[in-house]
Amino acid sequence: MRRSPELAPVVDRVWLEGEAARSPLLHAYPLWDLLREPTRVRFVSARVGERTVGYLCLWLARPDRPIVHWYGPGPEAAALLAGLPRPPFVAVVPPEAEPWIAQAFPGTRSERLLLLERPPGPIEAGPLPVRPLLPADRPTLEALARSDEPELVGYPGLDVAAEPVWGAFDGGRLLGVARASVRLPRIWLVGGVYVRPEARGHGWGRALVAEVIRAAERAGAPVGLYAREEAAPARRLYEALGFRTVGERRRLDVPPEGN
Repeated sequence: MRRSPELAPVVDRVWLEGEAARSPLLHAYPLWDLLREPTRVRFVSARVGERTVGYLCLWLARPDRPIVHWYGPGPEAAALLAGLPRPPFVAVVPPEAEPWIAQAFPGTRSERLLLLERPPGPIEAGPLPVRPLLPADRPTLEALARSDEPELVGYPGLDVAAEPVWGAFDGGRLLGVARASVRLPRIWLVGGVYVRPEARGHGWGRALVAEVIRAAERAGAPVGLYAREEAAPARRLYEALGFRTVGERRRLDVPPEGN
């Protein structure tokens, strides 16, 4: 008799590290969160006997709206539906899981994400003034991060002495930022790329991302990122820097119950 998957409130770390070695980009965020901030992350695994068929990684930095990473596209992974938190939440899932969640949570909004990766390789520094932010720059970063732009969500309260952030400056004014949101030996992820609207179209975004790439190159790691399909200007920038699409996911915005 075929056994049904059972849920467990843990993840097999050895298994996860093995999967991350085979597919670093897919598992970068869960593995990074587990290593760096284990008190802010919770896992739910779907298992058939001792075999893991999928998992949920719940990022709980915002308890009112957790971010969930779902791994496991096969039909056995549908058991993970029972491990999802109560809405509202955001879920990044394989395309096969989207209809399961949309049926379980009416009103879910979907957005296609492209997984981009750039293999190691040199990139020249540009002529625009981009540099790592220093602790003295924290007030300037906090002022920029007061905007409600989604790219700036991770910046309020960020310790720039511990987390590398690059800034684009015109005189003393901070025009834009980018960061390495994950820094693992097998992959770095670019995140939080933002340029003020009035400064766009002048190469600042390219200069910021290029600095993250150069830092990853010094560390000997390839670079990846998750890009919204509809953000065509950003995708063109990444492709010009050598990024190529290697997969896709769905970002699902699950509304509060009753909405």
